[in-house]
This record gives sequence, C-alpha cells and structure tokens, in this order.
Amino acid sequence: MLTPNILLLEDEALIALDVERTLADAQIGQSTSFASCAGALKWLETNTPDVAVVDIFLRDGECDEVAEILVARGVPLVIHSARRGAASDNHRVFLSGTWICKPSDPSELTSAVKDCLVRSATQPFSRKRENLRRARNEACNFLA
Repeated sequence: MLTPNILLLEDEALIALDVERTLADAQIGQSTSFASCAGALKWLETNTPDVAVVDIFLRDGECDEVAEILVARGVPLVIHSARRGAASDNHRVFLSGTWICKPSDPSELTSAVKDCLVRSATQPFSRKRENLRRARNEACNFLA
C-alpha cells in the first residue's frame, strides 16, 4: 500500500516541525513542507498530495493560488490557521477545507487529516498515475 503524501504549508518553522512530528507520530503519512507559495507551486508542477494542511499566509503572501490548484485536483484541505474564517473573496477557496484553528490540539489535527484521507480514498491512485505521467512527460521534454 502506498503511503499518503501530506503537503504542509506553514511559514513558522516551530509550528511546521510540530505538525510534522504530530503527523509522523500518528503514522498518517509522509509530510512534504513548504514555507512559501513559490516553493509549493514549483513542487505542484510534478506532484499532487493526498491531503494538504494549509496556513493561509506564507512567507511570500497568501496561498490562495496554491489552494485553488489543490481544490481543482480534488485534494482535500485542512486549513490550519489562526484566522477563524474567510476574510476576503480571495479566501473563498479555503471554505472547501476543514478548519482547525491555531493553536490546535494534536488529536484534532490528526483526526481532520485522517478524515480527509478517508474521504479521498478513491482518488489517490488516479493522482499517483497523474504524477507518474507528469514525471514521464518532463523526462521526455528534458531529453528532447
């Protein structure tokens, strides 16, 4: 069985380490973390996670563009933010996610991530195929 990939978008290093450790201790999946939208967007060129834990504000701004890509790909979101809800029209994309307010209880966060993985259980294999197709296309373009 494939290990779920969890995308973590968090700009505060201590919080990112805490969330990574919480997810690792719960043995939910493998985390891939970014503190910036630019890093996440670059990673998403060739990857699609099974679930994403997202702080709305990263080092280089609001991550609504990243969230829109994730939602378009059917990736469930856990919004892990000090905000209590959408503050502007740009934040509407985050309403599709499960909100966990910071500071959060580790069991609440792991429960939300597990629930998202259960809801998307029929999608991971199609996303894995999509990732393989993208990687193959990139390799072909590189060799051309």
